[in-house]
Amino acid sequence: MDNPIDRRSWLARLGGILAAGSLLGNTSCSPGRKKETRAEMEKDYNHYFGDLHNHCNIGYAQGTVERVYEIAASHLDFLAFTPHSHWHDVPIMEQDKQNKWLEGFEKTRKRWPDIQALNERYHEPGKFVTFPGYEWHSSEFGDFCIIFPTDDSPLTHYDSLTRLQDFAFEKGALLIPHHPAYLQGRRGANPKHWDKRVTRLLEIYSEHGNAESDEGPLDYIRHSMSGRSTPNTLQAVLKAGHRVGVLASSDDHLGYPGAYGEGLAVILAEELTRESLFQALKNRRTYGVTGDRIRLDFSLNRQIMGQELPFSAGRDIAVSVEGWDTVDKVEVVKNNRVIHRDFPVDNQPGSSLWSAPVLVRLEIGWGPWAALGMPRICDWEINVRINGGNLLELQPCFQSGPLDEKRRNLVTGKSSGGFKLRSYTSRLQALAERATNAVVLKIQGGPDTELVLDITQPSTQKVSRKLSELLKSNEVVFTGPFPDESLIIHRVVPLATASTSFTFRDQDRGEQDNWYYVRVTQTNGQLAWSSPIWVDKRAV
Repeated sequence: MDNPIDRRSWLARLGGILAAGSLLGNTSCSPGRKKETRAEMEKDYNHYFGDLHNHCNIGYAQGTVERVYEIAASHLDFLAFTPHSHWHDVPIMEQDKQNKWLEGFEKTRKRWPDIQALNERYHEPGKFVTFPGYEWHSSEFGDFCIIFPTDDSPLTHYDSLTRLQDFAFEKGALLIPHHPAYLQGRRGANPKHWDKRVTRLLEIYSEHGNAESDEGPLDYIRHSMSGRSTPNTLQAVLKAGHRVGVLASSDDHLGYPGAYGEGLAVILAEELTRESLFQALKNRRTYGVTGDRIRLDFSLNRQIMGQELPFSAGRDIAVSVEGWDTVDKVEVVKNNRVIHRDFPVDNQPGSSLWSAPVLVRLEIGWGPWAALGMPRICDWEINVRINGGNLLELQPCFQSGPLDEKRRNLVTGKSSGGFKLRSYTSRLQALAERATNAVVLKIQGGPDTELVLDITQPSTQKVSRKLSELLKSNEVVFTGPFPDESLIIHRVVPLATASTSFTFRDQDRGEQDNWYYVRVTQTNGQLAWSSPIWVDKRAV
């Protein structure tokens, strides 16, 4: 598991900007509020990546629960396994398909003690944190994941959202609405019934798709509840005055937490403990990513994402992004309209290219497509070496499909000189029919640094390319004759085009409450969204 980001360097840069420009000078915060805000910014928050919404065959999905926890602990910082628990207003369906849900709920009831035992067994503060939780369905009110701060987490079957919310408040738990953008009455969110004591966050993205608006990419397409309904999108919820932070989680149904492309929650916290992470969730210090573990910092008048500020005419906005591919654009959104865009893709690193790390993505898979009638799973074993450079960091990009209880996607033996990759790929159950897995390397090197792949499965061959060669062109390698699987070593991505930091000032007369959030778009289609920051209107 990669180390969480150290924010000291970004805070140091921001501190220099603040000192030079006196960005705090025009705020109208009281002295007490100003002190609190500065303390909030000076804390050394880490970025922790995890999944707060995941399923297996306890409920009505697939895969064993033991596999869920093993996979999560191998590549995530935290997990809430959330089995399906209850649907009080379930409709009668064709062919009595409602029994699929009802039988799943009974499995959850019977296995709840086993789930609690696994939560306790895998919980290891400082290394991997588990949260108890489960999912509650409602046609009228939408679906919620209830996340508990401690192991005292009884399984409930409330038929009333009001009673469920009161129960969550009594237990200090949170209720997180998910796939909110479906039509109300068809399991879409019903925000007018939310209790702000327990609903502090909204799941903006999962394998269902993107709920930011009804016009953005990654539409709701995979399920039976139609596409996105405008009144139920995040932007509509914010416009209606609801103050919810955002995150993403997979809602994966193959027992694969943190599956690439299905969504990850990111928590900004001081340490990897239940207490620290849960406090951050309550304070909305969260953001969501679709797949790549984009690192995003966002502040307004030194107050970080998720916070509420009193009125000030001048709003000094600071954003810092570290992507895992070329960042196409970073947008600051105010009241659902973009007010600032930054385009790292246009940056020219020039002579400074090799003074900073570079990114290289190794992607494996493809193979015979479905029309050929050759369904199969391909096993991969690759020893990756870096000659004349150092591996600083590595990001896994492993999909959930196909379901396999024995196979694992693993990175082992990681050092500054390389690592070993064991994986498996298939078009069977591939998300959006993308039959690939990948790892992204952050390398400190030079033009003559060599990336060497010793492939032992599915065929034996050696591939070697210098970073200077990969800067000009990617490398496509087949493992056998058509239609065998292949791999791509993608082009080198300079850090200058994968990251950015910027500040600017927004002025406002305070005629209404304002909300701001940041959206990041990489050229490979991966996204990130920050939680909003709210600024109250001017007092009359």
